Amino acid sequence: MEKRDIETLDDIKQLVNTFYGKVRQDELIGPIFNEKIQDRWPVHLEKMYTFWQTILLDEYTYQGRPFPPHAQ
Repeated sequence: MEKRDIETLDDIKQLVNTFYGKVRQDELIGPIFNEKIQDRWPVHLEKMYTFWQTILLDEYTYQGRPFPPHAQ
């Protein structure tokens, strides 16, 4: 597979979906993520898209605070 820069929101969606697809199937960390997120995967993925869109593309679509949810 050819590697290229992330340039669009579609690129970010592909990265996020691929990453979390692997996470959800992982025997060690999958159950942890699935228990925490439960049936809210679509909402979580949308939040991840906007987070990375803000970070990587300088398109300010993310309005959250990433640290507090992960501090638990």
